[in-house]
Amino acid sequence: ADAATVRTEVVRKLVAAKSLAASGLPDPTCATGVISLKEGEGPQACCAGYCGECSDYPTCATVRGQNSTFACCKTQVLSMACGSGAPANVCLKSCKESVPPCILETGEVFTTPAPETRTAGTDCNEAVKEWRQKADVAMTPPSA
Repeated sequence: ADAATVRTEVVRKLVAAKSLAASGLPDPTCATGVISLKEGEGPQACCAGYCGECSDYPTCATVRGQNSTFACCKTQVLSMACGSGAPANVCLKSCKESVPPCILETGEVFTTPAPETRTAGTDCNEAVKEWRQKADVAMTPPSA
């Protein structure tokens, strides 16, 4: 993907995450974050949307020039899970209770949506065209 597409996706996820956080709603499928790959039997991590990826890549601790260790580094995100020894005031909750960064449910494999999946963004102009055709038909008097 080109840089503009990646940047647009990151901005979309940031806006969605802020909206969810403001409304107090959780993100159980990591729709506003970045899902880590499934490895072994443990849970998957859901890193913050601005991370770009959720793994232990070399610069995960300094994304955008800030300390992002516990938001973008998969191993560190998983180590901060509530109930695994992390202090209660900074532990990361389950995604069923929180927004990214969070911990996805164990035993379920989460994946990103397929790029070819139909979304409002991909067919917006088609939907407008279809709606206008339906409106025209509804407003046209029946012919005798």
